[in-house]
Amino acid sequence: MAKALGTLIVLLLFTFPAHAASPGKQPSWSKLTPEQRQVLAPVAQQWDAFPDRQKQKLLGVAKRYPKMTPEQQARITSRLEEWSKLSFEERERARRNYQDLKQLPPDKRKEVKQKWQAYQQFEADQGPPAPPSLAPAPAPAAPAGAAALPAR
Repeated sequence: MAKALGTLIVLLLFTFPAHAASPGKQPSWSKLTPEQRQVLAPVAQQWDAFPDRQKQKLLGVAKRYPKMTPEQQARITSRLEEWSKLSFEERERARRNYQDLKQLPPDKRKEVKQKWQAYQQFEADQGPPAPPSLAPAPAPAAPAGAAALPAR
């Protein structure tokens, strides 16, 4: 689950370009070109239910797809497959996480990225630990028996 959310963040980076124009009415699945359908096949079942803005962004991915390296193409296909398997709630949570990540200052984003990479490496080596959190670490608790200091 945590791995899927991480890869989803990367997918969202591809599907939310900063230059996206305001969406118009986007085509149904049956109106897509064969090339578009081939690239977007992992989301075929959900396509017609997607909002126009999401369709527009995915069409942008399909347009850039032929110019990508084979590794980039494989990554996009994999991300689309993972996205298609997520429930509505998981997708919404991934979108919120992406928005939260965008709000962080660059140094904090870099820190989260490093933690995520370390988590993925650890998961690959030993199995899944608890995923890293975007929330700040809780303050350490006072030692047992320590008296609270009065406020000044």
